[in-house]
Amino acid sequence: MKRGARQTASDMTTVERQATMVKAGRGVLAIAATVCCLFGLAVAAPGASASLEFESTSVSVSTPGDTPILAPWGNFASVTGGTPVRDAGAHPDLTFTFKIPQAESLRDINLALPPGFVGNPTSTETCTLVDFYSPDGNRPSCPVPSQVGFVRGLNENPISGGGFGVPVFNLDHGPQVPARFGFSWLGAYVFVEPTVRPSDYGISSGSNATTQVEVVREAELTIWGVPQDPAHDPLRVKRGESSSPSELPGNPTEALPRPFLRTPTSCTEDPVAFTAEGSSWEHPDVFDVVPMTSDPEGVDFRFERCEVLPFAPKLVTSATSSAGDSPTGLAVDIDLPQNEDPYGLSTSDVRKVVTTFPKGMTVSDSSAGGLGSCSRDQIGIGSNDAPTCPDSSKLGTVTIDTPVLEDQLQGNLYLAKQNDNPFGSLLALYMAVKGPGFYLKLPGKVDLDPETGQLTTTFSDTPQLPFEHLRLELRSGPRAPLTTPRKCGTYAVKSEIVPWSGTAPVLGESSFKVTDNCSSDRFSPKLRAGTASAAAGKSSPFTLQVTREDGEQNLAALDVTLPEGLLAKLKGVPVCGDAQATSGDCPASSQVGRTTVGAGSGPNPVYVPEAGKAPTAVYLAGPYKNAPYSLVVKVPAQAGPFDLGTVAVRSGIYIDPVTTAVSVKSDRLPQILQGIPIAYRDVRVEVDRPGFMLNPTSCKGMKVTSTIAGSEGASANPSAPFAVANCDALGFKPKLAVRFSGAPTHRGGHPALKAVLTMPKGNANIGSAQVTLPKTEFLENAHIRTICTRVQYAADNCPKGSVYGFAKAWSPLLDRPLEGPVYLRSSNHTLPDLVASLDGQIHVDLDGRISSANRRIRNTFDFVPDAPVSKFVLKMQGGQKSLLVNNTELCKTKPRAAADFTAQNGKRSVSHPLVKVACGKK
Repeated sequence: MKRGARQTASDMTTVERQATMVKAGRGVLAIAATVCCLFGLAVAAPGASASLEFESTSVSVSTPGDTPILAPWGNFASVTGGTPVRDAGAHPDLTFTFKIPQAESLRDINLALPPGFVGNPTSTETCTLVDFYSPDGNRPSCPVPSQVGFVRGLNENPISGGGFGVPVFNLDHGPQVPARFGFSWLGAYVFVEPTVRPSDYGISSGSNATTQVEVVREAELTIWGVPQDPAHDPLRVKRGESSSPSELPGNPTEALPRPFLRTPTSCTEDPVAFTAEGSSWEHPDVFDVVPMTSDPEGVDFRFERCEVLPFAPKLVTSATSSAGDSPTGLAVDIDLPQNEDPYGLSTSDVRKVVTTFPKGMTVSDSSAGGLGSCSRDQIGIGSNDAPTCPDSSKLGTVTIDTPVLEDQLQGNLYLAKQNDNPFGSLLALYMAVKGPGFYLKLPGKVDLDPETGQLTTTFSDTPQLPFEHLRLELRSGPRAPLTTPRKCGTYAVKSEIVPWSGTAPVLGESSFKVTDNCSSDRFSPKLRAGTASAAAGKSSPFTLQVTREDGEQNLAALDVTLPEGLLAKLKGVPVCGDAQATSGDCPASSQVGRTTVGAGSGPNPVYVPEAGKAPTAVYLAGPYKNAPYSLVVKVPAQAGPFDLGTVAVRSGIYIDPVTTAVSVKSDRLPQILQGIPIAYRDVRVEVDRPGFMLNPTSCKGMKVTSTIAGSEGASANPSAPFAVANCDALGFKPKLAVRFSGAPTHRGGHPALKAVLTMPKGNANIGSAQVTLPKTEFLENAHIRTICTRVQYAADNCPKGSVYGFAKAWSPLLDRPLEGPVYLRSSNHTLPDLVASLDGQIHVDLDGRISSANRRIRNTFDFVPDAPVSKFVLKMQGGQKSLLVNNTELCKTKPRAAADFTAQNGKRSVSHPLVKVACGKK
């Protein structure tokens, strides 16, 4: 800004007003550095009405000046300045001089130091306020080692004379400011309190609302870089002595030299700026802002020789758990030795810390349980307001030991709100540390490898403030934010610590070991399954649960086969379209159940859905991967403060054509979402659509079987026992009707056959069936010509000539009947098998064995699936394709068949239905 430019408080930006007189110190590692301070002499010109405008300002950064030249009355005439110092990390004196017009009244004055120019108030003794307030108002009884500088009034006036000067003392301060300095000016006590700017964590020092004592047009404040240096003895004041220059004998101090001021440890191509600000009593909100980028001799404030600054940080980590695949806390310690040589160069400040965690140490899903997050408004970066982050967003604690503050700084590490953070990312961190009168708030970036979940954290552009030790402790326990690798071994946390000096970063490694509960081959998931009601033949919700222990391979895919007879009623259920199934956006009408997923290591995995979160759903979808139907499991991946989108996993529903047993084979379960590994611990599926699932009608002991794949190639086959009850309560009354037609009824004729089986509703299903034809029929061997081989049948490639009939079955579980040709298929028996290939919503093969018993043709279905069939029709061709030949005149007899049916519940039905024959009106 151009010298002398004016701004109102409302016009200034945060950066432009680095030194706005905010007394709430914004500071960081103390920075008490603060001291570099400024002071404010109260100046009031009666009747003045203009806003303040500096006539001149200057800053010098130099070695101590020569011995003062005394004028008449023993006052200063001048003080010769020292040599300019531009070494980075050096400890020079700082002198600030200003001059204002005679007619203006100074209210506030402030000097904003460039970032990295700091002071250390702990390096000198302090003066109590009791000693500071002297009885005569002009001779504080502060101890000699507490003096840190000198202030002079340069203008001549009747009261003070030319060049009157007083010592500046390092005073005791309360918990709300990092430091306090003061001097007594002709009976008025002036205090200088440094603050830490939240915009760049630089130091601003000054006085606000100065008292109006006398007219002072020009003043000079010098703060000593090393207060104990003998070069300052001529201006050092004995306890209780007058500060008049004529009475300054030069007083050495016995205190050991320690650096008080420090230049920045960064070097830039462009000069940095010291900025003076001042306002008047008449216009307190209008500031004259004057940046200064060079000293009075024109030497730019461009600091150099950063390459020689010492910098030897060390990062050490330690995990709280040595068990594999378990929640763990983590302590990160950074030690940075500080060079305290008052005549040497300071250690470079840390600019960036990058920490890369080993593969396998990832975000723990369990940590999301009860976890909150902190928004940008709540953390308030760029302000000195206390964070209002919820306690639930705390991930750990932070402590900082700095040489410039007496007390350790303490604070918290917070989880930043997803996307609502400076990086717009899924994960980010906030470090918020409370100091005396300031808050240090730093955002940390968290990068997640999308393939492995490997974590890298980066804190960039950290404050240019010295610290000796920083400790960050991530919380431990079941909800710890990290999880250890699953396999035993030694794991290294790699660090890259970058200095502000611009020299090469320091690389390091710190290791921890995983020694317990770890085995790369262990994989023994558990399976539980069953229906809510065990009543045979009744509808009931079905639940399946797969669990895995810590340390085992992750669940990767599920292949589950249900017991025979445990079926689903597909009738009336709309299916989700293929495009919708891909995204999981299926209509509610196709929903058949819901799922719950527990993920994360430790005893308390987080469950999805959480209360108040979007529900999960299981939908019935159409054909998928050669399966007639499929299931779509839709899981909104929302837990705690995280929203990882929606996961849709599709599973084919395969139906055994002989047993109608249902197998559900899932696609590979997502192992990682947006860089966060999903450690499946508990997967539950509940199919609870009313009337959808139907229990078997057999009460024999059965199992739900499975093949479960692990994430690293392992496989397991857990099973769960399954049985229903009250099978005896089911009736069993099948009814069979048989009819010959389509050919002469005389001997040698080749009739067509039609058999119709009907089953009452609510009966037990047929388990086996045997139908014996009347004695009137022989097998016509001459007509057995083309036979389908087993290979052809399996390939659905039977020759047309092998078709000898047609079958159709109606089931209350299906919208449409199953129907298809009846083949003669090669067999291990003497005669070929009679097989009905039924297609429709599903495919079923009904295998019948043709044999002869007591010179009668018998067809036996040794196995009939435990599936409800309300009606079954079998039509066998007559004439040249008939497998039957009459051995008598049918119309002269009353042929009867024999039907022997056994139910799934063990009940038996034997009947001898009369075979109907087309014999005309008679």
